[in-house]
Amino acid sequence: MKISLLTICGLALLTWQGLGLAAEGELPESVKVTAGRINSVTIDWNGKKTVVYGAEQEIKNADWVLLTQGRRQLVEFARNAAGDGAKIMAPAGVKDLIQEPEKFWDDFWKDRFNYYKQQVTKVPIKGLPVAIAVKDGEEFEWGGLKIWVIGTPGYTRDGVSYMVEIDGKKVMFTGELIRAGGQVADIYSFQDAIPDAKIGGYHGHGGRFGLWVESLRKVAALKPDVMVPSRGPVILDPQADIKTAIDRVQAVYRNYQSTNALNWYFKEARLKICAEKVLGKGATFELMPYSEHIDLPEWCKHISTTKLLVSDDGHGFALDVGNSKMLETLKQALADGLIKSIEGIFATHAHNDHTAAVAAAAKEFNCPVYTVKEVADVLEKPGAWFLPGVTENTVEKVVVKKDGEKMKWRGFELTFDFYPGQMYNHAALLVEKPGHAAVYFIGDSFSPSGIDDYCLMNRNLMREDTGYLYCFKKVRELPKGTWLVNQHIPHLFRFSDAEMDYLEGRYRERMRMLGELVAWDDVNYGIDEQWAWFYPYGSEAKAGDSVELEVRFWNHSKKERTFEVVLNAEGILEDVDSIKPIILKARTNGVVKIRGKLAAGIKPGIHVVTADIKSEGMDLRQWCEALVKVE
Repeated sequence: MKISLLTICGLALLTWQGLGLAAEGELPESVKVTAGRINSVTIDWNGKKTVVYGAEQEIKNADWVLLTQGRRQLVEFARNAAGDGAKIMAPAGVKDLIQEPEKFWDDFWKDRFNYYKQQVTKVPIKGLPVAIAVKDGEEFEWGGLKIWVIGTPGYTRDGVSYMVEIDGKKVMFTGELIRAGGQVADIYSFQDAIPDAKIGGYHGHGGRFGLWVESLRKVAALKPDVMVPSRGPVILDPQADIKTAIDRVQAVYRNYQSTNALNWYFKEARLKICAEKVLGKGATFELMPYSEHIDLPEWCKHISTTKLLVSDDGHGFALDVGNSKMLETLKQALADGLIKSIEGIFATHAHNDHTAAVAAAAKEFNCPVYTVKEVADVLEKPGAWFLPGVTENTVEKVVVKKDGEKMKWRGFELTFDFYPGQMYNHAALLVEKPGHAAVYFIGDSFSPSGIDDYCLMNRNLMREDTGYLYCFKKVRELPKGTWLVNQHIPHLFRFSDAEMDYLEGRYRERMRMLGELVAWDDVNYGIDEQWAWFYPYGSEAKAGDSVELEVRFWNHSKKERTFEVVLNAEGILEDVDSIKPIILKARTNGVVKIRGKLAAGIKPGIHVVTADIKSEGMDLRQWCEALVKVE
């Protein structure tokens, strides 16, 4: 589709200014690029200006700003350039989010609970008018000079790239599609549903990897001479970097499939659909054969995602109560005399299919709820967290057990463990009963076909001191012959030493691969969206009330870092205490406290506070957000 812009604006010729990679002579003389936390391209033509991405400072007399996607860091950057009357060109798929983000945030106060879409929430806070919403294949003309719109989804659902040809050279503006050297900003942004395989967003690890590979190949086929991403150095050898990126992501995905717990649930045919989207039609990939598995013992009853331990004298101890049907089944077991009482509930992790009815069950049976502190806080304060599948149902009081703490219960010995497998906020329970091999209830962290790390928003950290490497260590330290139990599966299963070596070896190999693919000094910044996040995520207050927030940090780096927080809360909070930087040693956590009060005259409704995060090599505008509901 051709659209003449002769009556809209003049296209600028482009001039280049150094950007960290020497590119003199590689770009037309008229291209000007200014490096920053977002790269700014200014295009001048007959006294008029067009800007790609935006600008750190307000640009006067710009006619157009070209946006490649709609995330708030880029939108806020574009706002500077548009502030003097420039019009916005942006992908059609994010037009509404850019123009009316307030509706998203109003709905998100409720939608954040029981959330399984698994999309990054870096949505703009304030609207910005979009003059032209563009789609793949559109072409704009300025007196013989053309700009092509290329749909390039992958890193985002609706991303586009723009290409111009000047002085015989093709220059492409690719946004966050790819970084120099064949890298990407992160992996969690690729999480999405895979409809052809009947896989939803929560299970869609790398759900847009296939779209990304297609987009990269589409770009390569256009043979650009140079690409200017929205962040990082200019790409001077597009073909080489695109090939590197595709090779890397395909290797990562082959590795991921080889340890995929979903093979137990979804089977090979559905995983083949997923693999072929990334690797190509007919591509080979490996799935780990199922490990040894047998029926549950008589003293462990399977009720969907609930397990019920039954003592020799007829009393019960429940592990997870995920919904009202499970609760009714437990009540019926009591009514039928199958058990005499339920004396405790253990919560394996924070997902709602395991916890939605825990509060009601504890009240019904008048029994305590046990878990470790990493899970307990989510149960007691679910609104303070934004994580996949967290129920809004609050458990009033949780008995917090220390990692490794033991408890006797009617002939069983129970050991409570912190177990950051399927998600960081996760626990496990080792159950030992005379006359039977030990049984380790691991929530959803493994299946007989591998590792349940299919949702990166769960924070599957790749570090020696936590995440699956910590879980491997825990399993290897169990009494010999211990069986594992996944809450969804009505079987005991266990891995041989060779299978454990295989799983851990592949996982460590993937750590290395991802470290090469993501553009950070440590792989965990690229897989953990919440290395810096607000706590509480959602809070309620009345006009004039004091508000206390924290920005919580994980320094994933293997070096000391100083983190600075710049609060964006104009018109929401006032009289905010001075916010001091925090220094964190390598691989440690920390908290920056923020205190203020609601601004005078603030209107009732949902308000969004954001924070800029700065550290060496990091300058991230509006990186994380918190919701404040004003009554």
